[in-house]
Amino acid sequence: MKCFLIWAFIGAIRGFFIADNYWETKNMIGGILCCLIPAMTYVFCPTVLLKFYRLWIKICIPAFFLFYLWMVTPGEVNFYLGPVFVIGCFLPYMQKKWKFIIGFLLAFMLVADLGGRSQVLKAFLSICISLLCIFRKFVSEKMLRLAHWLCYISAIVLLVLGISGTFNIFADMASNSGKYVEKKVVNGELKDEDLSTDTRTFIYEEVLQSALRNNYVLCGRSLARGNDSNIFGASIAEELKTGKFERYQNELCHLNIFTWLGVIGMLLYSLIYLRSSYLAVYHSNSYFLKLIGVFIAFHWAYGWIEDSTKFDILNISLWSAIGMGLSSQFRSMSDQDFVEWFRAIFTK
Repeated sequence: MKCFLIWAFIGAIRGFFIADNYWETKNMIGGILCCLIPAMTYVFCPTVLLKFYRLWIKICIPAFFLFYLWMVTPGEVNFYLGPVFVIGCFLPYMQKKWKFIIGFLLAFMLVADLGGRSQVLKAFLSICISLLCIFRKFVSEKMLRLAHWLCYISAIVLLVLGISGTFNIFADMASNSGKYVEKKVVNGELKDEDLSTDTRTFIYEEVLQSALRNNYVLCGRSLARGNDSNIFGASIAEELKTGKFERYQNELCHLNIFTWLGVIGMLLYSLIYLRSSYLAVYHSNSYFLKLIGVFIAFHWAYGWIEDSTKFDILNISLWSAIGMGLSSQFRSMSDQDFVEWFRAIFTK
């Protein structure tokens, strides 16, 4: 964590000297905020995290039903309901009223918009972990350790195969074009949306080619700059009047870190996930912390598909889970201690 924050600070200093217009300076400030989110794990102890979640459900869930639900499309509500993905993992241990509310929110995100594939998958993960809580007697610690390492190993294997041109999972999914189609209303018109569309391969190509062409593979392009983009670059350059055909942020978490901070920054960032998930799975007294470890490992793997790097409640929620894994106080909890702490979120 310290090494990553120091490297991010160096990336910010580089960005200060590299930025030559308003937009790059603004990008740098946004990048700094994104890279500071991991530092929150230092304060996410049980007491602080209890207050954080208690305050969020007290204010933000009522506000969601009163305002937010009617202001955005169903496939985008996950950007507001990020904490639900974490606390929803322990649905069986909530009071009856909250089981209904959180269960409804998870079900809504699961089925409201199948085109929001990331939202659906994250909601599905939370529901699956809740089921592991119910059927825990059938889930051994070895199985959780296996799931933990499968998330890392499978993602690395698929990444290597994709970059080498041997096998591209996104292109393979796209070969099912027309098989998984959802009808959606867009601007008052009924349209078909192909759920198997490949929207990631071109991003990998643009990010990697930009890094190789501009020679910033190792150290990154700084927090002020993005990757060269053929798809979005022209429209961005015209809109912002920068003359640079660059896209500052993409939908893929790890590729953003790679562009800003290079391979060094990406490895340090990934090691935080690995350290947290490993401690949670191997060095915690609670079954529930071990589930959090699998949750973290999954999100590292999913960071190669989405989990966009932004300073928002969705990312803060993810890092609250990572903070649990890094916290010796959480890891020392017994199952009973964790359940008591978790239920206290919904009291008062």
